[in-house]
Amino acid sequence: MAGVIRIDRVAAYFDVWLNSAFPFLKMKVKVTERSSSDFLAAPNVAILNISTREPEYISGLGSTVEEALGDLLHRFASGVRENTPSDGLKETDFQWSASEDF
Repeated sequence: MAGVIRIDRVAAYFDVWLNSAFPFLKMKVKVTERSSSDFLAAPNVAILNISTREPEYISGLGSTVEEALGDLLHRFASGVRENTPSDGLKETDFQWSASEDF
């Protein structure tokens, strides 16, 4: 088709419920099957860098939906650990994606 360079298929959506350390109950994750036959998982929220206050956008990759989701959750937890202020997490420590992206 003229003008189309790639088509990705949304393979899954997940609601990920979080523990009480977070200032919100859940985040959403969208897993996309890419044209290269691997999967990309992306959350609808990003932790802000503790120094720069810029969002730390992350994603997970895998050869299956489950691998991509697991990789994302590992990377998300690591990023949150590295950027948690000494007084704990607040809503202002995160940036949310546009709702139409999820």
